[in-house]
Amino acid sequence: MVYGFDNIQPSANLTWTACFDAFDCSRLEVPLDYSNISLGTTSIAFIKLAGKSATVGSPSIVLNPGGPGASGVDLLLTYRNLIGQMFGEEYNFVSFDPRGVNNSGLHLDCFSKDTKARSTFYRLHRTGATNISSTSLEEQYYSSSIYGESCNNAVENNSPHSYYVTTPAVAHDLLTFTEAEAAMAGRSPSNAKLWCYSISYGTIIGSTFASMFPDRVGRMILDGVLNAEQYYNNDWTDNVDQMDEAVETFSTFCHSAGPEKCSFWGPTSANITARMNSIIRQLQIHPVPLSGVGDPDLLTMVTYSDLKSLFLNTLYAPLARFPSMADILHQADRGNFSALAGMYDQSNAITDARLAITCADSYRRNRLITIEQFKAWAEYAVLKSQYIGDIYPTYLEGILCRSFRPQLPDSLVVQEEISALNIPTSFPILFASNIIDPITPLQSARKMSSRFAGSVLLMQEAVGHTVIDQGASDCYFEHIQAYLRGTVPSSNTTCPQQYIPFIDSSPL
Repeated sequence: MVYGFDNIQPSANLTWTACFDAFDCSRLEVPLDYSNISLGTTSIAFIKLAGKSATVGSPSIVLNPGGPGASGVDLLLTYRNLIGQMFGEEYNFVSFDPRGVNNSGLHLDCFSKDTKARSTFYRLHRTGATNISSTSLEEQYYSSSIYGESCNNAVENNSPHSYYVTTPAVAHDLLTFTEAEAAMAGRSPSNAKLWCYSISYGTIIGSTFASMFPDRVGRMILDGVLNAEQYYNNDWTDNVDQMDEAVETFSTFCHSAGPEKCSFWGPTSANITARMNSIIRQLQIHPVPLSGVGDPDLLTMVTYSDLKSLFLNTLYAPLARFPSMADILHQADRGNFSALAGMYDQSNAITDARLAITCADSYRRNRLITIEQFKAWAEYAVLKSQYIGDIYPTYLEGILCRSFRPQLPDSLVVQEEISALNIPTSFPILFASNIIDPITPLQSARKMSSRFAGSVLLMQEAVGHTVIDQGASDCYFEHIQAYLRGTVPSSNTTCPQQYIPFIDSSPL
């Protein structure tokens, strides 16, 4: 029994080792570049949990993690007690850390362990909302080159293949896993098919796999769907489409729940919205100085960017986070802003793994390079979303890609549109979306479904990012389980809302 991957030897034959009490772990050896195997190999960390009724020959459902940069190993460990109820106990459940992430190979440290240089960059670059000052956008743009140049230097001097972490390579790694698993069970590797449930960025992994290997799709559910074309172009315009719609549901749900459930309650939804807007305007005009928050020697400032970060973080999971947002706004309404202290700093989403993957994927097609392009993107985001638009560019950080120089072979780069129209997938893809998803909006799911022949869209009446992370519903999981057994739902089937913010707690 092991509780980590350090003591597991990489193998090309998918050798499983008992781990984390109820799981099996493996480090699968894969080529750095499938078109040039002489370059050598790296290893991918896989973890497996057997369903209560599963056998060695049962299909494995691979959970494709979000991010980029999120750990699938952590994801499966998190869902360990629920996943059988969600999908059925007759399956094996597998997840993995993609290239460059956590327990898998090709790590990149852009500042080469120089924590002072990293913190100096953060201080220069993370100036808050793009419109917080007359120079904020320009400072973010010009300082962004430091990050890419630092990553390039680290790759050149310390880790020559650390940009070989692109999503097409990850998709090929999944095919390698699928074939290795088939061989281990005595089945033909050439006929092996991938079964997967993908969330957020994981839908890019899934759709890329389906585009590259349409005849290898066994079952594929894509939940919280990113527009692949925009992802690979570093042109994330769809993402701001439903942000304000999601924020506005806060007032509706709060009012409906009543004062005992929502501490920021008001006699009408409009009253709640007006008071929230008043707090926004107050912090927009002047920040609030604080002293002694958690530390008597600490002096800090609560800013407009802190409040906007609260909104963005909350929108990922309204069912779980709307109540705490109400509490924070209730305190602010009474002049106490201490719960907002440090909110922006804590929301720093810059990680080397995330940016290495994102920027390597978009390098040849990047549409966010010049300051004019960055300004246009920021202005578009603000136009589409008054609540999130000005903070989202500093969270998404696509501008950091402008100085990356991956120098990748063609085999690791997307060459064509992500689609399967002329050669349909071997089983129809099931796209899934909440009616209101503030991060990967419903229109992205519709667009992506239109690119895959025979695919269908399953919708859930809910607000938040990905269906599964909002608890979904019994209706939703009934359709998912039927799909896994071979029954494809009618397109645009919609499941009624089962869990209501402020009323119900998250089942996760």
